[in-house]
Amino acid sequence: MLKPNWMTVLAGVAFGAATAISLALAGGVLYGEGDSLTPLLAIVGAAGSLALMYDESPKRWVLALYAALMVSSFMVISSHLRGDIDGAMVLAVAVVAVALPIGFDLVLSDLGRHLEINRRMGLGTLVSFVTLVLPFTALILTQAHQQARTEDEDLLQEVAQKIRREEGTLVVSELDPAKRTRLQNRVAIRSGDKTYRLSDAQFEKEVREYTVRKDTEKRGAKPTTDVSREAEERMRVILKLQGTELPNDVVLFSHRGPMTIVEKKVALQKGDDGAS
Repeated sequence: MLKPNWMTVLAGVAFGAATAISLALAGGVLYGEGDSLTPLLAIVGAAGSLALMYDESPKRWVLALYAALMVSSFMVISSHLRGDIDGAMVLAVAVVAVALPIGFDLVLSDLGRHLEINRRMGLGTLVSFVTLVLPFTALILTQAHQQARTEDEDLLQEVAQKIRREEGTLVVSELDPAKRTRLQNRVAIRSGDKTYRLSDAQFEKEVREYTVRKDTEKRGAKPTTDVSREAEERMRVILKLQGTELPNDVVLFSHRGPMTIVEKKVALQKGDDGAS
């Protein structure tokens, strides 16, 4: 039977490993989303606040890793359930993660006690985290990069097929509104020596109507045809190229921060205004 001393060490090892895995998974999610500034600041801010607030070691480091675990776990779960990350919610979870141990410590201080972290548990936590975080992060980011290339190639191919010149602007129509976040965070257009991110473009809703014919046949009755009109919500992206003439071709590329993932040169179609 394991002695209590070893039990606390193993608990620390498990906690450190869970934090390393959670941060690695969150890194993969952020890489896939393409917009990582707010969630990254939330993780660093929550962990850094607790590390600076307490001066006892290993208490400060264990609480910092606890905050990182809370925020990163929320990001992973939110991405899995919702399909994206709400930056405001991540910041709210970061605030709660910082407030909980402080509030608990204040309650204990009223009782004449203080929140204490076992030294063996703290050592096990730090050793486990430092050992595992880099290998897990490298593995997850490699997989995320491969998935990002596949997704971005499909996304750029769709944009390339639908982009055209129209009345002094570049227009991409007939897009799925669910792809708005990905377009804003990941896609940019290069024309000459200027780069335009789709986060600066104008997004408009458009409705596509179409006719549906349904033929039905019943035994002993004449065939009937039902005709109905249905509508589908689509999205239109309008990008103004400031101070430049409309080019004959552009370069579409996807990015994660300053790093380019996929790029594709596209000859522009003529719009309804007959631009050449």
